[in-house]
Amino acid sequence: MNNTTAKKVTSTEQLQELFRQAQAKKTPVSLYRKAQPGGIALDFSEWNAIEAFDIDNLMVIVPPGTLLKELNAIAAAKGLRFIPADTPAYENLSIGEWAYQGCPNPSAWKYGAGKHFLLGGNYVLPNGDTTPVGGSCIKNVTGYDFTRYLTGGYADLAAGVRYIIKLMPQPACRKRYDITVPALANAIELINYLHSRPVPPAWLFWVDETVGSRLFRQTHQGQRVLFELDGNQAEVIDYAKEVDAYLAAANSRPAAEPATIPALSGLEASTDIFWLLDELKVPYTAMDTFAANTAKTISETGIAGGLFGQLADGKIHLCLNCKKEASKTVIAALQAEACKLGGAVSGKYNRLYGPQMCSPLTALELAFKQRIDPQQIFNQGVVSQ
Repeated sequence: MNNTTAKKVTSTEQLQELFRQAQAKKTPVSLYRKAQPGGIALDFSEWNAIEAFDIDNLMVIVPPGTLLKELNAIAAAKGLRFIPADTPAYENLSIGEWAYQGCPNPSAWKYGAGKHFLLGGNYVLPNGDTTPVGGSCIKNVTGYDFTRYLTGGYADLAAGVRYIIKLMPQPACRKRYDITVPALANAIELINYLHSRPVPPAWLFWVDETVGSRLFRQTHQGQRVLFELDGNQAEVIDYAKEVDAYLAAANSRPAAEPATIPALSGLEASTDIFWLLDELKVPYTAMDTFAANTAKTISETGIAGGLFGQLADGKIHLCLNCKKEASKTVIAALQAEACKLGGAVSGKYNRLYGPQMCSPLTALELAFKQRIDPQQIFNQGVVSQ
């Protein structure tokens, strides 16, 4: 019997006291992770009332339980938007989960990494102490970037309880494309074309045939590419004319059944299919080689699977038709292949499923965690040698 206890938390003081009691009793505490036997699972879902909204300075202060789709709906009513939540991809994440996962942003090609939309906030350390990080504007931040350190993907160092979020105005015009092309090479040619334009699309999402059939519940041939132009009306209209002319001459066609970026935030909870998001980063110019080697690697193991993601800025996700326990060999090969081709790995897979971390920051994280979490109660066993 697991014998875990769910604790709804709605204030900083409540969380501080809970952590202090857990340290005294050596009780494991989990947040956004599977709870340890006999431990406490924190639930921030009711800690969701927006604290402050500063329209003039394009800023909002939110607690950890606010869902991204709720934040974006409130912002949209004021003519604003939270860029990382401007597609459905992560709309079902809370702001705390989003920060914990390393601030993913499907619109990174045009608007930059998601971490740039997190200006600062407050964290409760596992020893019960609190610490503010960052500030309400970028120019206020000097010295070490502690905000990014505590929100490094799956860092498990502290619990965020207050987030200062940067917003942007809603665009005057949007135009979305949903096309299929026969091969990955055609998708890469399209991205080459879009890279040559002065301004990139707001976002671009690519899926291969295997993953596309599963994500969109549609049987189709070829590669699927979805992207969106945004900006002022004249800019988007002119841009769209150029894109339309390119697509008419290229080997592409509109998708038979239009769709949009699917919700990604719940995929990794699957128990029968292994989804791995935000682990692999591969230059799009090397994707033909990476995709071919991926297909060869997974076929040799007898596992079906495919690739998808933000192809233009190299963030590639993986789908394997197996349980996560069977993924280790494939993942190790793909991590090595990504690095060989000039890409990188985020370290997420190693943090969540092992083997243990081996990045240059490991020693620093271990020392920091030992100091703030002497009983190693918080997300127990995640950071270890």
